Amino acid sequence: MSSISALQARLKELSTSLAQIHPLVSRLRNFTTAVGQGDEARLELGAEIHSLLKEAEIQLEVLRVDVEALETATEGRRKGVDNEKELERERVVALAGRLAEDLKKTRGDFRNAQLQAKRNAEIAKRKERELLFSRSQSAERKRESTEKLTQDDILLNTSSDVTAALRRTHHLMQAELSRSQFAQETLEQSTAALSSLSESYTGLDTLLSSSRNLVGSLLRSQKSDTWYLETAFYILIGTIAWLLFRRILYGPMWWLVWLPIRLAAKFVFTILGAVGLSSKAVQPSPSAISSQSLAQEVPVPTLHTEANVQTADGQASWDVPPVAEAKEDRMIDHIGNMVEDNEVGYRDEPTEVNEQQEEENEETNIDDISPEEKQRQAELPRNTKKRMYEATEVLENRKDEL
Repeated sequence: MSSISALQARLKELSTSLAQIHPLVSRLRNFTTAVGQGDEARLELGAEIHSLLKEAEIQLEVLRVDVEALETATEGRRKGVDNEKELERERVVALAGRLAEDLKKTRGDFRNAQLQAKRNAEIAKRKERELLFSRSQSAERKRESTEKLTQDDILLNTSSDVTAALRRTHHLMQAELSRSQFAQETLEQSTAALSSLSESYTGLDTLLSSSRNLVGSLLRSQKSDTWYLETAFYILIGTIAWLLFRRILYGPMWWLVWLPIRLAAKFVFTILGAVGLSSKAVQPSPSAISSQSLAQEVPVPTLHTEANVQTADGQASWDVPPVAEAKEDRMIDHIGNMVEDNEVGYRDEPTEVNEQQEEENEETNIDDISPEEKQRQAELPRNTKKRMYEATEVLENRKDEL
C-alpha cells in the first residue's frame, strides 16, 4: 500500500509540472516580435519549454516502469485480494495513462507553438523591412515636397515623425517589459523550486540526525545488554561449578585426599614428638661432683668479682654473687651439702619435667605456639635448681676436658 501511495504522489507532481508547461506553450504561440527586436527571447522560451518537457518525459518513463511492475505483481497474485487495493492500483494505472496522453499532447502543442512563433517572427521581419522601405520612400517624397510645403506643413510632418518615433519606442518598451515579466516569473519559479528543495534537504538532515541518534542508542544498549548477558553467563557457570564441586567432588575429596593427608601429618608429628622425647630421655643424668673439684672450679670470692657460667643450651647465664671470706673447710662442707641436696631434688624433678613435656607434645605442637605465647614464656622466671643443675653439668664437662 505504501508503494501505491508513493506512485500516486509522484504522478500528482508530474501532472503539476505539466500544468505549469501549458501557459508557457500558450505564451510561445502568441509571442510577437516587436520592430527592431531579435529572436533571443523566443529561442530562450522555446529552450526552457523543451527542457521541462524532457524532464517530464524522463519522470514518466520511470513511473511507467514502476506501474508495469505493479501490474505484473497484481496479475501474479491470487484473486482473493482486497477490492480497495485493486481499485487503487487501477486508479494509478489510469492516471499514468492520462499523464502519458497529456504529455504527448503538450509535446504536439509545443511544436505547433514553435511554428506559429516562427511565422510571427517572419511576419514581424517583413513588416520591419516594409517600414524601412516606406521610410526611405517617404523621405524622398518629403524632400520633393519640402520645396512646395509651407511652414505649417513642415511642422506637421515633424510632429508626425516624432509621434512615429514615440510609438516605436513604446513598442520597444512593451517588448522589454514582457521580457522582464517573463524573467521575473522564471525567477519566482526557480525560487519556489529552491525553497522546496531546501525544505526537503532540511527534512533529510533531520531524518539523518535522528537515525544517527537511534543507531548510537542501539549500539549503547547492545553493549550494555551484552555485558549483562556475559556477566550472568559467567555467574551461572561459576554457580554450576560450585554446585558440582560441593555435591559431587567435596565428599570424595574429603575422604580420599584431605583426611588421609591430615592423618598422615598428625602421625608424622606424633612420631617426631616421640623421637624428641626419647632423645631427651637418653641424655645422661648429672653425677655427683666431688667436693675437691668444686673447690677447684669455684672462683675465689672477692668483693667485686663475678663468675659467669654459660648454660648447656647457650641461651642463659648464671651469675654467682660474691660471698664473704670464710674458712676453707667450712666452704667445702657447705658446697658438699648443696650438691647432695641438688642430687636428691633432681632425681625427683626430671620425671615431673619429662611428664610435663610429654603432655605438652601430645596436646600441642611447638610450631603452633604464637610469638606472643613464646614471649610470655620467656618472661617467666626460670628454675634456679635447673640453673644449678646446668651449671654443675658445665663444670663436669670442663673437668672432663681438663
